[in-house]
Amino acid sequence: MNEYISNLSPLIIDFIEFKNALGIEYKTSSCYLKQLDLYNYEHKNLSILDKKTAEGWALSHAEKSVTRDRSWISPIREFGRYLQSIGYDDAYVLDNRFTIQRYHAEVYLMTESEIQSFFKECDSFVLRHKALGRPYVLPALYRFLYCCGARCAEARKLKCEDVNLDKGYVDILQSKAHRDRRLFLSDELIEYLNKYDKAIGKCFPDREYFFPGGCGGIFSSTAVSANFRNIWLAAGLKRDGKVKPRAYDFRHHFACANIMRWSAEGKNIHAMLPYLMRYMGHSGIESTYYYIHLIPDFFPQYSELAASTEELIPEVASYEV
Repeated sequence: MNEYISNLSPLIIDFIEFKNALGIEYKTSSCYLKQLDLYNYEHKNLSILDKKTAEGWALSHAEKSVTRDRSWISPIREFGRYLQSIGYDDAYVLDNRFTIQRYHAEVYLMTESEIQSFFKECDSFVLRHKALGRPYVLPALYRFLYCCGARCAEARKLKCEDVNLDKGYVDILQSKAHRDRRLFLSDELIEYLNKYDKAIGKCFPDREYFFPGGCGGIFSSTAVSANFRNIWLAAGLKRDGKVKPRAYDFRHHFACANIMRWSAEGKNIHAMLPYLMRYMGHSGIESTYYYIHLIPDFFPQYSELAASTEELIPEVASYEV
């Protein structure tokens, strides 16, 4: 269903337009509001958000959820607050009985041997599947994720105008929760990306995105995931456990590799975490501390960091604060 249909729909549309005007895409949240709209239509079909409708939808949605994620509470709560702010005093706001539970997805920490096998296979895998730009984009995109700990969406949306290889940095703009940041790159990665940029530039001379898709536009999230899985399996790496390796796990590797390197160098880990938090674009230090608790569970397979890791992953220096 593509359209809002209940009597509450005009206010929902106004609310989403309000969010968009602030520069917030609100795509996932819009899906939850559409479900609320349908629930309202099938029940009382009111023109204002009341307690019975808001809580009725929230409880029914919670029963269907198979995870501990409660991020869907936020847009419903914000919608109620928005209505009150524009004069609808009777609009209902979900109370504290509905808690947004913070959780972390299952994490797979790759070993250095797995990473080396992955990139070795990646560089040959792309040559076996003919597509314009493919031999250049996939190896560069995955190396960027590995070396910088960026989110997959940040790599996909990275525009050429925000990449400054001459000065050794890229700007991550309009990222999660709108935390713009500048990522400084290692010398080895800069050299690699310079070669990549020249090669891909011949395929797509006027491209907008630094890592373009097959037609020169934005690289799809499905393609990032599917190609990672195919390369991982083609490399003969196991993917049959409860937790499946993903391209996003390069980000987890980045965080843990830095923490373990600092530990090996005798640095104060707690003093360094704020730098890592800023570099990775975390909203708070709690998200960064998570990796300290994560590492011991995987320590046996994480005990050695290859020399290539130290060369590729840059120090998080004070100029990034």
